Amino acid sequence: MRAIGQLLSIVWISLFFFALACQRDATAPAPLPLEQIAGEFDKGFKDAKPEVKDLAKKVVDALQAKDYPAAHGAVQELSSAPGATKNQLTLAARAFVTITALLQTAQSQGDEKATTVLKTYQGTK
Repeated sequence: MRAIGQLLSIVWISLFFFALACQRDATAPAPLPLEQIAGEFDKGFKDAKPEVKDLAKKVVDALQAKDYPAAHGAVQELSSAPGATKNQLTLAARAFVTITALLQTAQSQGDEKATTVLKTYQGTK
């Protein structure tokens, strides 16, 4: 059951990025600096639906714990959350770019968990 949920999340994320790419003036989202994610998420998700707000908190909590694999999974869930606004999805996409870069850095330093998460993500794109 969890695999189905992950697959659906990945499909939604792919559709989200595809939709962004199809916009005429769209460019890749700029990374959101790590030290700004918590503050920007607090502002951007303060009026969000409870389930969306909970997912945003999950991302921030994982980042504060330096659990980048968990943050990567949480931001993927957030990116496909029903009821999230366009601005909230843009924040999630910008955080996703940053978190993916953090995982790539961890992978280059021999972090096996980061390698596994990135391989799984790349295999589902």
